Amino acid sequence: MIRQLFLSLVLFLSIPVFGQVAEHKPAQYNVNGTLWQQQSGEYKALCYQAFNLARLRLQEILMTNKDSMPLAVITDVDETVLDNSPSAARDILNGKTYNEADWKVWVDLAKANAMPGAVEFFNYAAQHGVQCFYITNRKEDQKAATMKNLQQQGFPQVDEMHVMMKQGSVSDKEPRRQEVVKKYNTVLLLGDNLNDFDDLFFEKPAAERNANVDKSQAFFGSKYIVLPNATYGDWEGALWYGQKLTAEEKDKVKWASLIGY
Repeated sequence: MIRQLFLSLVLFLSIPVFGQVAEHKPAQYNVNGTLWQQQSGEYKALCYQAFNLARLRLQEILMTNKDSMPLAVITDVDETVLDNSPSAARDILNGKTYNEADWKVWVDLAKANAMPGAVEFFNYAAQHGVQCFYITNRKEDQKAATMKNLQQQGFPQVDEMHVMMKQGSVSDKEPRRQEVVKKYNTVLLLGDNLNDFDDLFFEKPAAERNANVDKSQAFFGSKYIVLPNATYGDWEGALWYGQKLTAEEKDKVKWASLIGY
């Protein structure tokens, strides 16, 4: 009887009190997101769904296109065609948050796997004469490793012209997109981040990004194909837009941004 009372007391004391926040551990903030990307069938299903939809749209376009300009599709790389969850998992296991040094080690390994359905879609596009451009915010000194990784995974048209890296400190992809748009009828854009589609979403606070999604709703599923990513993205920085914060401060903003009842 005493043992049961003791166990009950332990269980009672271990229940968190509503309104109190547990110790903040920024390095572990995306455990669920990373596990979901690596282990859930739902994540894989969403990837297949995105690329199946992209193929259906491209089939429709190929049948109806009368534009004299050659066709092109533009895609992001990270978490759109390449899966970097092992890098995120390593950071978590080592008690770290994202940092450039560890990221470069991962990129240089060129071991990221392709997203489910990605290789099949881009080879279908290439086989039908569509130019495939890979626009990434990886740095220029990571281009050789990035191209090696894409080639090893079986992606088509991986060459100096089609792989476009970040130039200097500019993260806005619009100038690089415009280089493609000037020469090609760009019919599809694929990405996991709104900045992969239009600079309408670049470096905007969360409320404005969401409002612009509503304004652009007709493009999603028709010209813009969104891949799932619950581990990171510009949506995070939009929560503390215009502020330079530590990992701990960012973590607190995330807690404060939760909408309960």
